[in-house]
Amino acid sequence: MFQHRAPPHVLPLLIPALALLSVNAAVRADLYGIGRGIGADTFYQINTATGAATPLFSFSNAGTTSTFHLAYNPVTNRFVTVQQNGTTSSTLIEIDATTFTAAAVVHGIPTSAFEGVEYSASLGGFVVSYGTTTGATGRLALLDNGYTLINNNPSTGLPDGDTLFLDGTGALNVLDPNNPYNGWQRNLINNPFGATSIVVAGGSNPFAATDADCAWKADESRLFLTQTTSLARIVGPNNIFSVGPYGPGISITGIAVGPPIPAPASLCLLAAAGAVTLLRGRRTA
Repeated sequence: MFQHRAPPHVLPLLIPALALLSVNAAVRADLYGIGRGIGADTFYQINTATGAATPLFSFSNAGTTSTFHLAYNPVTNRFVTVQQNGTTSSTLIEIDATTFTAAAVVHGIPTSAFEGVEYSASLGGFVVSYGTTTGATGRLALLDNGYTLINNNPSTGLPDGDTLFLDGTGALNVLDPNNPYNGWQRNLINNPFGATSIVVAGGSNPFAATDADCAWKADESRLFLTQTTSLARIVGPNNIFSVGPYGPGISITGIAVGPPIPAPASLCLLAAAGAVTLLRGRRTA
């Protein structure tokens, strides 16, 4: 029986390289955004040092009036965003960033009007703010990885829930610049599907109507905020520092952190490397 082995002189180079790839895969992450373009929505990769946004792909948004919020599910490796069709109707869109495709999904949200969305591993799925209209989304639904309703809280006490996001502790936050809870724009939602309590985060209200979504980037230990045309970061409860503009004509209303998306050239390089390794194994059999 023939055994295919890599040449001995290759192993000392290959093993550290594979170990490095494994470590990088575990810790690396990128910031992505979603925004409305002319006749289509565009999915972007965002430079967290400068704010510059690079378009990756676009998809049709026919019949929708706006697109807000972005969340990433590490279990399914899919992003989710919300497209609104009016004041009482929204659509949940699943995005596959590896194939550059997006499509509406069937879901168990109790009503057709919903707004904020965030994935929480500790809660077991997507938390969605919903209500009677897209301006009164203070209720919370929890969807599993297949978008089936698994928990519901119609009595949070919140009047509205424009933006849901997790902070560095993993706690669920709600941000609503226009319709704040008891006058406060940012609040923590403790025990969102039990004996819920709302706790004020910070002692000031610095957020504007253009502040659309937040995302915690663990590998940088930073909480980022999209201000529609530019990127900012939040330090502490609500100290906002500008990072930089996205670029001319770019508007981003949803951000989320996800793994690096392989570029087509990278995929070809990996395939070629695999072919070379296979040939070397055959020659030394």
